Order: sequence, then C-alpha cells, then structure tokens
Amino acid sequence: MHGNRGTYRIGGRLTCVLAAAILGLPLPRVAFAQRVDDNVITNANDAFGQSVGNERVGLYGTDDVRGFNPVDAGNARIEGLYFAPVDRLPNRLTRGSRVRVGIAAMGYAFPAPTGIVDFDLSASADADQFTVGLERAQFGSVLGSVDSNFAVGNDLRVYLGGTVRRQNRHEGGNFKSWIASGGLAWRPYAGASVIAFWGRTRTYDDEAAPAIFPGGDYLPPQIKRREMIGQSWSDRDNTHQIYGALAKLPLGDWRVEAGLFRAERRVDSNFTDIFANLRPDGTVANRVMVVDGNNIDRTLSGEAKVVRTFADGPLAHRLTFSFRGRTGDRRFGGVQRISLGPSSLNFADERPRPTIALGVDDTDDSSQGTLGLSYSLTRPGRFLIDAAIAGSRYSKTIRFVSAGLVTSNRDRPVTGSLTASYTISPSFSLYGGYVRGFEEVSVAPQNATNRGAVPPAIRTRQTDLGFRYAVTKNLSLVAGVFEITKPYYNLDDQLLYRDLGSSSNRGVEVSLTGTVRPGLSVVLGNVLIDSRISGELVDEGRIGPRPVGTIRRRSIANADWRLGGGKSPLSFDIAVESLSARVGNPLNSLYAPPREMIDLGMRYRFPIGSKRALLRLQLANVFDDYGWQVASNGAFQYSVGRRVLAELRFDL
Repeated sequence: MHGNRGTYRIGGRLTCVLAAAILGLPLPRVAFAQRVDDNVITNANDAFGQSVGNERVGLYGTDDVRGFNPVDAGNARIEGLYFAPVDRLPNRLTRGSRVRVGIAAMGYAFPAPTGIVDFDLSASADADQFTVGLERAQFGSVLGSVDSNFAVGNDLRVYLGGTVRRQNRHEGGNFKSWIASGGLAWRPYAGASVIAFWGRTRTYDDEAAPAIFPGGDYLPPQIKRREMIGQSWSDRDNTHQIYGALAKLPLGDWRVEAGLFRAERRVDSNFTDIFANLRPDGTVANRVMVVDGNNIDRTLSGEAKVVRTFADGPLAHRLTFSFRGRTGDRRFGGVQRISLGPSSLNFADERPRPTIALGVDDTDDSSQGTLGLSYSLTRPGRFLIDAAIAGSRYSKTIRFVSAGLVTSNRDRPVTGSLTASYTISPSFSLYGGYVRGFEEVSVAPQNATNRGAVPPAIRTRQTDLGFRYAVTKNLSLVAGVFEITKPYYNLDDQLLYRDLGSSSNRGVEVSLTGTVRPGLSVVLGNVLIDSRISGELVDEGRIGPRPVGTIRRRSIANADWRLGGGKSPLSFDIAVESLSARVGNPLNSLYAPPREMIDLGMRYRFPIGSKRALLRLQLANVFDDYGWQVASNGAFQYSVGRRVLAELRFDL
C-alpha cells in the first residue's frame, strides 16, 4: 500500500511538471483541502458569495457584503456558531465559506444586517485525504504544503495541514509565511460530532507597500508593476493563532450545539508607508513612515444553543435558545511617526533605517453577552416564518495611556428580526425581512490621528424583499432589493476617525445560477448600490454624500463548460468581473475609473493508477487591466497584473 502511494505521488508530480514545462508555465500546486471534483462554480447555490478551498465566486466576499464588512461587524460563524475573529482564518484551517444574506439567510435563526460569513472547518470533513504539493506561482513565488485527513478509529478522525511560503507581491517586495493546523473530529453516534481544532499563521519579512493619497482631483501616475518602491527595512511581522472546540449533539427532538473559540494576533512590528498629498508627477513634500509594534489583540468567544423541533400536522416548529458571549483584550498605539522628507513613487527611494522608539501602548477591553430566542414556523412547500429577539449587555473601556484619557461605554441593546418566505407555485416564491442588529465598527485606519482606536458598537437595521424563480429544474433566478442603515464612521477633514453622521446603502441584487445544459454551469450576478451619507459635515460641504471607496455597480459572469455533456475529462471556465467607478476622496471630487477583468481557465481530469487527479491551469487578468483600488480611508493601490496559475490535485 505504501509503495503504491509513493508511485501515485511521483506520477502525479511528474505529470504536473511535464505539463508546466511543455506549456512554459510555473510549477503547479496541489490545492488546499480540495478534492478533484470540487468546483466552486458548479457547487454554487447563488451568486452572493461562496468559497471552496482556494476558489471563490460571487458578488460578495468575507470582507464586503452589500458595501459593508461582516467580519469587522462581528458577524462571523464557525460551523454555524458565533465567534469573534481578530484576523482572517488560516486558509488551511477552513475548507470553505458561504455568505448568508438575502434569501441565503432564510431559515437562519439569528440573521444580521451586514450579512453573516459562515466557515466550514477542514477537520469536519469525513473523507480520507492525503495531499502533498509544491508550487511555483505568480511572480516566482514558491510554496510547499501538506494536507491530510484520516481515520484513527471507527468514530475518530484526525486532520493535519501545513504550508511554507515565499510570496512575491505584485507591488514589489516579498514576504515569508507558514501555516500549521490540526484537528480531531469525534462522531460518537449518528448525527453527532465533537471537533477540536488549532491553527497558527506566522507572516514575516513583509515590506510595507506604499499607501497613496492624491493631493487633488487627479489619479496617481501609473506605477510600474512589480517595482519595489518601499523601504527594505519596513518588515512587518505578525502571528495569528486560533483554537477551539465545538459539539453538535442531536437528542431526539432536541439538539444541543456549543462552541468555544480563542483567537490571538500578535504584531511584533508594523510599518505604514504613507505618500500623502501626492502631486500629479508622483512626488510628495513629506513621506511619512508610521511605525507600530508590540500589539496584541485577543478574543474569547462562543455560543451555546438548544434547539427544539416538533410537528403539528403539516406544520413544523423550531425553537432556538441561544447564549453568545465574547471578551476582547487589545493592546495598541505607541505609534512613532517618522518624517522621511521629499520623496517619489517613480523610483526606489531607499533611506537609512531610522532609530525606532515606540511609545507606551493604549488598551481596549470589551465584553458582550447576548441571550436570544428564535421561533420558526414552516409548512413545507408553502411558507416559512422566522422571528427572533435578543438582549445584550455590552461594555468597552479604552485607556489612552499617553494622554491620560479613559473612555467607557455601556449599552443594553435589544435586537430582533422577522423574516419570511412564501411559495406561490413550485417555481416561484417571495421572501423578505426586517433585521435590527448591534455591531462592531472597524478600527481607525493607519493614516488617522487616532490610529487603532475602536469606536463603541452601533445599532444597525436592514430591510430586504425579493423573489426566487426556478427558470428550469436546474437554473434559479433570485432578485431583490435591500436597504441597510447604520452610523457612519470615517476620517473627518482633520483625519480624526469618528462618527460623521449616518449611512444608508440601498440596492438591487440579481443572481442567476445553475446548469444551463448538461456540462454547462453558470454563476451570474449584478448588484447596484446607492451608498449615501447624511449629517452635519455633508450639510456643510466638508465631505461629499458618498462614502470613500464605494462603487455603484458590480457585475460578475462565471461559466464552467465540461465537454461531452458533463462527462468529458476536459472543461473550460471563464470569470468576468466589471466594476463601476469608485469614490476616491471624502469630497467625492475624485473617482477611480471603472474596471473590467477576465480570467480564463481549464481543468483536465485523469487517472493515476486507480486514483483520480486534476490538472488546472488559469490565466488571470487576461488583458493585463491596470486599475486602482481605493480603501475606505482613501488609500490608492494599483491592481494585480496578468499572471499564470497552475495546480494539481489528486485523491489518494
């Protein structure tokens, strides 16, 4: 058995290397915790956001849902259970995620206005897997990885995974990182599971890329891609760790679910290279390096739920009692701002490393506990009604040590939701809902005078209404309208991060997904968003009516065509994304131009002995589109250029 497995690995590697050599491509990679048959386009239920391994598709992602960040808002889940992240989860720890918003949130016991991102753990998979990979990917990056999931008993499985990477960035420079993760999954009886997991990521030697802020109503000059114009000594170094356990135990008509998670991020050193008031020729009067370090962000969070289901004739009832809680402990601040004087984006303007002398740290301690009750009434094939109410106790205390200032906030919000869907015919149904939430606010950005500060949590609300129509048995159309309102936090004209008024995101979203004909699957989506700000600064003309970094439209078109009516080993795929102009400054007098990007790919499935394998090639950004991304604080960064990706997957 072991000899055969070695043969399969060598054969797969040789096939992969030969294909790369023939086509003149980088060495392929073995995908992270993905199977040969995994394909995010063919698996997508809608166009609102889904990931499988390292493949993603949809209008929204983990950091952008209807114009807001659901993870920053505290709306993240692990296997359906609440947790409070401090950073992105290690990509080896999870095997996929789904954005729950609109119709995708129907039936979810406690929805949230900014949407919910639900992650699936790699340790929860129930199939054997052993995958080893090497990668030579974009811009000469190299990577080695191992992924395994195997049984050690009738009821117990083990997951182990790891990655070592040297990544060359599209802005020039590079970084090194490694990931280690593991987990145990115990299934004591049918339908029950107990999972414990751990993941750790270390990223270091990561030179800071420039944060560009135009000084007027003009775009930055086009910078040569892959040109290193940062400082070689601006190496960022951080470590992220998360571990925890969860249990899901059906007990007749009852079900108990519980999870407890610990997350920690340590930033030993951090640099932000700021080109503020950039001139049209790419020069600045004063380039500033913001140095930070010795920061810690820790959370302990979890949820316990008791679910009772029962039937009454054709009606199905579900009661859910939930307790969610978290504590947060942050150490931030101590920032040193170093003036580098006049500088330029047009060449590598290397400066001697200055003396680093950080100040004292500020502290941020928070806690929240929430009791909730949800009731669901369903008549299969006819209607679904969900109602929920929750009460929270929230506290936050921030100590600005150097200023001798302490700010505290206490709140006891009551939140709730009422959502419903009604089936008019087997092919047509309506859905809608109203949700009130209580959410966190993103921390003050790197160019803020109160960098790293975290405002108190805010009250939010969402209304949406739409329909689902089965165009055919395998093709589904979803369309809806929504409105989300919440307080608006951003930089004022003095670069102070604070409450600037209220924001409202109104939009229309459309999704068409499924199989058009045997072998041809599509994911098509479009969202139109009207983002508005109101408040004193808008009335006075000091800021514009639209938030910085927002767009009016995003359109996607993805198709996967497998030849032979879906039975051929060969398939081709295409991904098209089109973005409208993006707001580039607080006055709304500057916009980053619209962008269109096209990716082309192919998959070839073939046997290695008795096993199955997949060779996947992709040409991303086919026409080498050069565009500008704009962060919510107004920082410009150019887009990634054309690149070739390749990977090999095989199931052992």
